[in-house]
Amino acid sequence: MALAASVTLHCLFALMLALLAIPEPFAPSEAGSIAVELLSEADYALRTAPEPEPVRAPEVVAAAPVPTTPAPEELPSAEAGMIAATEFYAADILNDPTHREVQQNFPLLADREQVIQLCNIEALEQLRIDKVAENPDALVGYAFEGIGVSGLSLEANGGAFRAAGQWYRIRYRCAVAPDIRSVSAFAYAVGALVPESEWEAHFLNADDDWLD
Repeated sequence: MALAASVTLHCLFALMLALLAIPEPFAPSEAGSIAVELLSEADYALRTAPEPEPVRAPEVVAAAPVPTTPAPEELPSAEAGMIAATEFYAADILNDPTHREVQQNFPLLADREQVIQLCNIEALEQLRIDKVAENPDALVGYAFEGIGVSGLSLEANGGAFRAAGQWYRIRYRCAVAPDIRSVSAFAYAVGALVPESEWEAHFLNADDDWLD
């Protein structure tokens, strides 16, 4: 089992690097109030001594503003119905010593492509862990629509993944850490089965024989 999983992951990375393509770019708080009591002259006379000391109003000191820290990278517009991950796996896969070739080639990619590949790795592993399909082994994030990357965030609305020789639509949102070596947020939703008649038009293959 362990050997088969290792071989599957190795094939997965080889497929990802071979499928690498550049997708189209995507292009006041309320003020605090002070309570004030109004007194008539008679009421004031009853409450004060014959020679009262001048009454000084309490000094109101405005509270210092609370310093803010930059918010971490957030998941880009995850929609209702998406499955939000609570654990992330791409970093462990990327750091696996059996994937030495991937470790050597990954830093050579542009930052945008690193974000895409890291999120694609995460997507396949989330699908595998959640058992939403049998043996997911390939993913094309731009199959039906370009991938949007903004800084460290990715949005893919027209992706497809392969499982047991069939292709299924998928949408996913992903955010990565500043060093682009781990995923910090991820959510996805699986769509319909892609008819085989549409595979060729969207660069989808039943197997990886074309890589040989």
